[in-house]
Amino acid sequence: MVRTLERERRLLRKLRAGRVPLRNLTDDERDCAKSLAHAGVLTIERNECYVRSAELPVFQRKRVRLALSGGVIALLFALIVVVLILHR
Repeated sequence: MVRTLERERRLLRKLRAGRVPLRNLTDDERDCAKSLAHAGVLTIERNECYVRSAELPVFQRKRVRLALSGGVIALLFALIVVVLILHR
């Protein structure tokens, strides 16, 4: 999950400058661009992709919520393991 978030962050930073031809992206970046296009953040037209500025704030809030919920779940799991270890 962290890799995906970091990959998306790097690609969005690269694309904020404007339209980028798909041929200038690596295979990994193309896969990420397709998933972001499916999420509605990017538009891919005529072998170019660009960020949809209106959709970006909503996507970023969802991404932060996802990262925070993953962190909370990991913390709860760690607490359960600690309690089980100390209980024995």
